[in-house]
Amino acid sequence: MKRDRSPFGDAVALLVCGVLAGILAAAAAFPLAGLFGMAAENSIQSFESLPTELTKPTLPQTSYVYASDGETLITSFYEENRREVALDEVSPLMVEALLAAEDSKFYEHNGVDWAGIIRAAVANQGGDSQGASTLTMQFVRNTLIYSASTIDEVIAASEDTYERKLREARFAMAIEESMSKEEILEGYLNVIYLGNQAYGVHAGAYSYFNKPPSELTLAEAATLASLPKFPSYADGLLDGEGDDSQIIERRNWILDRMASLGSISQSDADAAKEQPLGLNPRPVRSECVDVATANWGFFCDFFKEWWGSQEIFGETERDRISLLKRGGFKIVTSLDADLQNDATERLADEVDVDDPATLGSVTLTPGTGHVRAMAVNRVYSLDQTDNGPRTDGDDSKPSNYPNTTIPLLSGNERVAGYPAGSTFKMFTMLAGLEEGWPLETRIPSPGTYTSHYLTSADDPSSCGGTLEHNQKHWCPSNDGNWSASPMNMWGMFGRSSNTAFVQLQEMVGTSKAYDAAKRAGIDFYNNDVLDGHIENGTLDDYGVFTLGFDATTPMDMAEAYATVAAGGVHCNPLPVTQVIKANGEDWPEAAAPQCDQAFSEEVADAAVSAGRCVVGQSVDGTQCSGNGTAAAYTGGFDRPLFGKTGTSDSDRAYWFIGSTPNATTATFVGDTDATYRSGVATSGLKDSVKQVGVWILEKAVKDLEEEGWSKPSDEMINGKNLTGIPSIECMDADDARSRVANAGFDASIAPGRFDSDCKEGEAFATSPSGSAPSGAPVYILVSNGSDFEEEEPEGDETTGGPGGPGGDRD
Repeated sequence: MKRDRSPFGDAVALLVCGVLAGILAAAAAFPLAGLFGMAAENSIQSFESLPTELTKPTLPQTSYVYASDGETLITSFYEENRREVALDEVSPLMVEALLAAEDSKFYEHNGVDWAGIIRAAVANQGGDSQGASTLTMQFVRNTLIYSASTIDEVIAASEDTYERKLREARFAMAIEESMSKEEILEGYLNVIYLGNQAYGVHAGAYSYFNKPPSELTLAEAATLASLPKFPSYADGLLDGEGDDSQIIERRNWILDRMASLGSISQSDADAAKEQPLGLNPRPVRSECVDVATANWGFFCDFFKEWWGSQEIFGETERDRISLLKRGGFKIVTSLDADLQNDATERLADEVDVDDPATLGSVTLTPGTGHVRAMAVNRVYSLDQTDNGPRTDGDDSKPSNYPNTTIPLLSGNERVAGYPAGSTFKMFTMLAGLEEGWPLETRIPSPGTYTSHYLTSADDPSSCGGTLEHNQKHWCPSNDGNWSASPMNMWGMFGRSSNTAFVQLQEMVGTSKAYDAAKRAGIDFYNNDVLDGHIENGTLDDYGVFTLGFDATTPMDMAEAYATVAAGGVHCNPLPVTQVIKANGEDWPEAAAPQCDQAFSEEVADAAVSAGRCVVGQSVDGTQCSGNGTAAAYTGGFDRPLFGKTGTSDSDRAYWFIGSTPNATTATFVGDTDATYRSGVATSGLKDSVKQVGVWILEKAVKDLEEEGWSKPSDEMINGKNLTGIPSIECMDADDARSRVANAGFDASIAPGRFDSDCKEGEAFATSPSGSAPSGAPVYILVSNGSDFEEEEPEGDETTGGPGGPGGDRD
């Protein structure tokens, strides 16, 4: 019978597979001419010392990745589908079947079957092809191949030459002197190739029969024992295709062979031969495009990228991924499978997967960074042939709906995310609180504000006269152009006042707001505008930062708001809770949260307090005013909660971030293909974002203990060592500036004119008002006279009118 060709090797390159396919045929057959020379040489020369690859083999093993319950398999990573097992974990029937098929004299020889070699050599001289490799020699060959790190080493371990066979025989005899038969047998059971990318009896038992090797029946054991010489007999069978006649014939031969050797009775062999193959393959989950449930692919992709970035797993990304595929780890992730599935279903119900609008959500655990869910109305798949048309008009590449594999929730250097909108006001507020501006800081909120920032004269949000370089002042407006008297931070944040937050940013500096965002966890992928300002040292001239014109990802937003929820403790997003090595040893350092104190707990508690106004929770220590932007959607949420909504310019995206002390959810809608496209966030989709965001957060906390936050300190509410800002009312602008400057502030006249009941050109208020840290910038607001009314003189005897001169008389 002609021997089959086995695809040995570690698949480091297609070249290896091509080389091995040709050189392993009849690999153990020795030509007669060399046989007696080898015997003579062995009689006069000591054996070579064994290489460490044989004494301490490091065979690649499959790593399995599970959901947070430690039982639900997400996927596996491998170069070769393999899991090492001990000899006592293998059915004795499996051992007997392999010995009958491969080496019935295993317990009699010393590593080399000389009689078998002579028999095979004679047959080969006559034109037949027979093998003479013992089980020990096969163990040597396979171990050297799998331990090879270069193509040359693979070829040296497998080439069909006299030198290789002589070396293999020497190693086999030395192995027999240094290892017991049971140790050799155990090693062999873990290296044999059984077809369909299954290496070793553990992978084989699961690949063909979905059971551990300890539970294999006689017929199943004989089936697997058919494959070391003839792995191609199983081609197509796991997919319900292929011809099973050859493998059944080989199985039945092995059963009869076992009976002839006395391992089993002939009646048992005959009964087993009557059975069908009974294949029951377990689907092999290979990396992220083959996860158990399609919506887990985005989490899997994030996990793989995370693993590749962790220095603990190797010096380079390539080394780290190689370890993942060869290390045989059991990895328990933080993925809450139920939450992930529920969130995905709800998102797809709100916005169909065939809609170009991307509706997604990420849930993290504050204080650890554990990623519990990454859900989106998309299908993780490489097949984009039937995707919808791109919204950006670029027909040179497929769209990303419904199928995609890009990291549209976590981002990377190629995927920057979606415009953040007013969610970035959190970072301006954090910077302000750190700089000594308390929650009671009061800032006017006009419908439109003429800022100090400059923009192109063509910008629709510019106003005033044209300045140098064809620029004008940037004049942001509140949504709907609403206005209010000076508001404290609770009111500013709760009602999301654009004009008040631009003034706060002027007071603290964009650079400090940007720094707060970075510390909280925002990465700012591929942001040429920001990078240009940073390089040129002009970041404080970048006015639109606080209104979120820049892109971010839901992962970053969840990370940043979780930092605030955790008392200022920032934790990198972490997709694992446990890493167990192949030997069963826990590796706690590999799964340890990576956290730092980004903000003081006092600052974080103050920011939480302001965020509670957004969701309508005006509790002790919180002074909300007006209706929070998400209050209408959170009335039924019965736990401490804070959050923020965010509408990007031109409705390109919309956000709701909500958080309890132990769960943070960032939900958004945008267009992955055209993040600049306006009008994506319709009023209906804005409602969907808030409704779904609250719903997912409720699901996330339902089995968690209720926790709360401390109320803000008096210093965070009222400030410390503040100086009163002089009041001004309808006075000369320069005099007002002098008055404020003399009180110890950096006073300047704000550009533009604002509605007031003072005469045009008169100063009528300051921004901020009340009190502020000494030396802080304070802006003098000048009236445009819009509400000014001349006082009418009171009537008297000299002014005419009734009873006066020229008037009617009685």
